[in-house]
Amino acid sequence: MDFCFKILETIKQFNTYTFGTKFTMKIGFNYGPVTDGIIGQNKVLYDIWGDTVNLSSRMMSTGVVGRIQLPASVVPYLIDHFKCPKRGKVFIKGKGEMITHFCVGKKTPEQIKSNLASRDAKRINSSDAS
Repeated sequence: MDFCFKILETIKQFNTYTFGTKFTMKIGFNYGPVTDGIIGQNKVLYDIWGDTVNLSSRMMSTGVVGRIQLPASVVPYLIDHFKCPKRGKVFIKGKGEMITHFCVGKKTPEQIKSNLASRDAKRINSSDAS
């Protein structure tokens, strides 16, 4: 996720140092398994495929300029360290309506520590109940 934020920041910086250029970008992010391989005989290319890649592409195409959009299924992996407010339902080709989120920034070290402590406490309490 840090790389996504670095790309957005780099585009902002680039636009400030060029005359009249206003590059924009939408970023779609997803997490999961992919299939990869090398294709071609004359012009060899490396590529990746799979539902993870397709959904990431759909997150980008239905996203908002200057924002990082992700499916709700990714939020549990990021929520301890990143702010991921809900965007709402978005129609995704091939998937139908999906709840999506934006990743808008990193949490402070204090917020991260609090999140991790809270998660650990919940884990301990749930193991006491069994």
